[in-house]
Amino acid sequence: MAMECISTDKLKERVLQGGEFIAIFSTKWCGFCRALIRELERSRVDFDMVEVDISSDDDPAWDDHGISTVPTAVLFSSGREIARRCPRRDGLSVKDVRSLYERSRA
Repeated sequence: MAMECISTDKLKERVLQGGEFIAIFSTKWCGFCRALIRELERSRVDFDMVEVDISSDDDPAWDDHGISTVPTAVLFSSGREIARRCPRRDGLSVKDVRSLYERSRA
């Protein structure tokens, strides 16, 4: 199933709604981002996720959310950031994203 790709403005709306979800910050030109999104779409995940495309260098999410590398996974709950995972040399994996979600359950 395809993951919903949203804008930074739509992300702000989702955060303000206060639900719990993971945002995957990515760019169109990042190979690690594309690979992670494909893996997540193929895997069976039981939590709410969205992709936030920040391909533009002047996208406010870079500063607003302190994104310095992509892909970055951020867990939001009750209108605020709870935890995040930044990529290592080889990007992020589905396991990294799952552990981020599980960490919120501990």
